[in-house]
Amino acid sequence: MTREPLAEPTKEVLQVPQEDETVKKIGNPGARPDVVCLGLMPALQRTLVFRHVELGEVNRAVECHQTAGGKAVNLAVALATLGTPARVTGFNGGATGRFVAAYVRARGIHPSFTPLAGPTRSCTTVIDAGAGVSTELIEEGPEPDAAAWTAFVSRNRRLATQARLLAISGTLPPGMDEDFYTPFVQVATAANVPVVIDSHSGGLLRILPYGPLLVKLNVRELEKTCGTACADETAILDAAERLRAEGANWVWVTQGGNPAYLIGACGAMRYDLPAIPVNNPIGSGDCAAAGFIHAWLANADRVADAVRTGLGCGMANALTRVPAQFDPEQAVRLAGRIRPSRING
Repeated sequence: MTREPLAEPTKEVLQVPQEDETVKKIGNPGARPDVVCLGLMPALQRTLVFRHVELGEVNRAVECHQTAGGKAVNLAVALATLGTPARVTGFNGGATGRFVAAYVRARGIHPSFTPLAGPTRSCTTVIDAGAGVSTELIEEGPEPDAAAWTAFVSRNRRLATQARLLAISGTLPPGMDEDFYTPFVQVATAANVPVVIDSHSGGLLRILPYGPLLVKLNVRELEKTCGTACADETAILDAAERLRAEGANWVWVTQGGNPAYLIGACGAMRYDLPAIPVNNPIGSGDCAAAGFIHAWLANADRVADAVRTGLGCGMANALTRVPAQFDPEQAVRLAGRIRPSRING
């Protein structure tokens, strides 16, 4: 399996990111964005690459990358990579929060964060290059107080009505009201703003009656949401059809490198993916969603093609070490290798 060459060990340099010259043409980040990426908890994301990882031993990284992360941030960065302006939400605070805000701003993304009293969480991806395995270490962020929650809801209900598209990313934390996403979807729908949601379980089920444009989830999330095993194609299609019957216009189910499915009123599609040498799968689902949104905004009549574009972006991301910083041209080439087919029945 071919992999990117490993650099020699280097010391991590922590600094506020500077503006990325490649995204200056996207537009004024203070202007009204096309896409509002609604999420709760961004993160300072560290990606550590090792030749081999030995548990219980001292391991020295050969690469260290520091970026901003979290599902909504990954989505916004991927959209910016593709040339679609975005605004990202979430609770953000402290020194780590200042880094996150500067990082997204440098990429032409408007940070619409709600202030958080504590520092934004830090998360770490550990890549064992020799074994081809990635491990995600996720820190729980501080709990926002009541005033912060009120400010978040008020601000982002307004933003949802002003967006060209509302993209909701992430599963609600344990114990949170399953109706949390509903007010944002209600006002967006009333304002004729299309909604794409990448989530599962109760938070997803509660918004289905409002007719989201697209529901995106992986097969394990589909099982949790529907409470049924999805061991084969028939079971996947049946479960996805249940979500569509509850109100979703389109349901998109992914399985990593295995076939993906799109289910809508006109039937079902299967997408067979080519094998690729995965470097880091973290953020690939977010990049796939970004690819879909980018393509759908360009041509709303070609949903099946937009899914194919999204899958290409997710695959291109998996080839990289740093989430959401893939090569758009490589994504186009990979999308061209995907084989879509209509499922009869």
